[in-house]
Amino acid sequence: MKIAILSVTEKGLKLSEVIQSKLNDDYTVIKADIYHKNVMKNMKNVFNKYDAIISIMATGITIRAISPYIQSKVLDPAVLAIDEKGQYVVSLLSGHLGGGNDLTCKIAKYINGKPVISTSTDVNLKCGIDSIASKYFYEIDDTKKIIDFNKAILDNISFSIKSDKDLSHLTKYFPGSTFKQVPKHKLSFNHREITDNIPLSIVNFSFKKNNQIYEMNMIEKKLVIGIGSKRGMKKEHVIFAIEEAIKNLNIPLSRVNSIATISIKKDEIGIIKAAHDLNKKIEIIDIYDVRNFHSDDCSRSEFVYKKFQIDGVCEQCAMIAAGHDSKLIHKKCALNGVTVAVAISK
Repeated sequence: MKIAILSVTEKGLKLSEVIQSKLNDDYTVIKADIYHKNVMKNMKNVFNKYDAIISIMATGITIRAISPYIQSKVLDPAVLAIDEKGQYVVSLLSGHLGGGNDLTCKIAKYINGKPVISTSTDVNLKCGIDSIASKYFYEIDDTKKIIDFNKAILDNISFSIKSDKDLSHLTKYFPGSTFKQVPKHKLSFNHREITDNIPLSIVNFSFKKNNQIYEMNMIEKKLVIGIGSKRGMKKEHVIFAIEEAIKNLNIPLSRVNSIATISIKKDEIGIIKAAHDLNKKIEIIDIYDVRNFHSDDCSRSEFVYKKFQIDGVCEQCAMIAAGHDSKLIHKKCALNGVTVAVAISK
């Protein structure tokens, strides 16, 4: 997640710096930038460039600043409003699909503030269907259906969940629901053709109300773990790094679609054995493709550049394997001689 922190007062700026320091230590935060004063100009510049905006100022100012740019729950960034003393952290926009509610709780914990969340599912201690899509990095085939499913959740209506992958863990979010694993050809997704050689799972949610069947389909965004390592690393070290990354993202190993590394590491036994033990396909990214790949979201290693004339390995390989317009969701983390990062497809 890329986060912009906006403030107008000196107290607000100091709070921005505290929050930025905390976020910089979070591997799931790709960057956290501070913008001080010039609220209207800064909001215009950041609104469509960041995944989340933390606005440390009066809620009224925040609403007026974002109002010209709001489009839809699918496109809008998460927006949080915080008073300059950090007493309350308010989730204003994109609480579910944009991850605003989860970020609100995280920031409130950082600054000992009180999270303020008003979405019906959350205040009733339930999980919205769109929160599931955000949490597990799924694309919803028709977001207009979200309201019907969230109403069903509030009415304690159970779902039938089907997928070609074992996703029985999803039933824990919806009491009384059932899961059935079915062949992929019995499922369909309306919005895109799957042309990648890494199969992506489809999930079907359905419920019945007043003799009418309601259905919603989701498909995985391709989630790739990028790996770099020193020569001769043991598989246990590679597996540990992968497990740390998915723990940080709070997702199961089953959600990972593939592991990517650079061509100069294609014979690295530790990576090969780790992928085998985890039952994940390895995607080998040619060093020339890595050399020609540049993203402002990726870090740059001077050591790696001097040796191989590339900016880095794990972040770049993850993003290339995830596809065009992919997004980094876990920045580079170095553990025991292994580097790991995670990216998802658009």
